[in-house]
Amino acid sequence: MRASGYDRHADDWYVEPAWCVDALVKAERPFIGAVLDPCCGGGNIVTRLRAHGVHAQGADIRDRAAGQFPVMGYAQSLFDARPDSVVSNPPYGLAQDFIDSCLTTTTDRVCVLLRLAFLEGQKRSASWKGAPLARVWVCGKRVSMPPGGTDIPAKGGSIAYAWFVFERGHTGSPVLGWLPDVEKMP
Repeated sequence: MRASGYDRHADDWYVEPAWCVDALVKAERPFIGAVLDPCCGGGNIVTRLRAHGVHAQGADIRDRAAGQFPVMGYAQSLFDARPDSVVSNPPYGLAQDFIDSCLTTTTDRVCVLLRLAFLEGQKRSASWKGAPLARVWVCGKRVSMPPGGTDIPAKGGSIAYAWFVFERGHTGSPVLGWLPDVEKMP
């Protein structure tokens, strides 16, 4: 059992809530060009981005959405799609490699939903030097992400999450902010 209260999914597939993606869209400047979620699972991020008028596509290592998205690893999907931006909830254990791979192929930005604790760690601190981390959007309320492919309902979240936004050409320190409460917005 993970700290989140859910059993670990073999592929680290966890389903992010729609409000979390909607809040990122409200907080960020508009997405221009093609946006890819190379770890799209059932397609929640792609669906929410499209609902906001963003040209979004997805891919995943397994067919989790009844054939809606190509089945391939994230490196291959990045190479094939050559997206302007990436918005994704990647497998946590692969997050650093995922970010590095995305930054080599995108022209605009990479937004990844990760535990806020991703900021910590002696090993990772070396990778922050020179990384174009522009913004960290902290989720003001806890995010509940049940394992994908199950009928387990979302529980009250117990882990702090944030969107980490790496932006091409960014230098300097990142801006820290909090996601807007989209449930209270008109």
